[in-house]
Amino acid sequence: MQKKDLNWGILGTGVVANEMAVALKKAGKKIYSVGNRTHSKALEFAQKYEIDKVYDNFNELFVDENVDVIYITTPHNTHIDFMLKAIENGKHILCEKAITLNSDELDRAITLAKEKNVVLAEAMTIFHMPIYKDLKDRIDSGKLGELRMIQLNFGSY
Repeated sequence: MQKKDLNWGILGTGVVANEMAVALKKAGKKIYSVGNRTHSKALEFAQKYEIDKVYDNFNELFVDENVDVIYITTPHNTHIDFMLKAIENGKHILCEKAITLNSDELDRAITLAKEKNVVLAEAMTIFHMPIYKDLKDRIDSGKLGELRMIQLNFGSY
């Protein structure tokens, strides 16, 4: 059985959405659609990344039967409402961090995602950075001795 390419819908058109669009294109994926509160920004984004479908009203993204995954890049305080709409409509979600404002919101989203059998994921790039994989390998090898404490700082531009 051949794996189907997922149709990605992007909600939001800011810096992080642009980075994801570049990454998806680099991986050979085509973004199916884009929605944004400001329609003109969605049109510009679509033109830049060769996206065919732009919603007149971004809420159409949640009910479009052709969308498999919604990548949510909107401000943090909007995440929970958008995730719940997406999950209710059977859409998988990749949501920028912070995924929710608090653990109660996250619990609601996880519970509904389990009920609807959809994937709910937070976009945490640090888990995929080579330096963290290398550090884990060094710790697991025992070369650093007995691990008693880890202290680290993380920053990025």
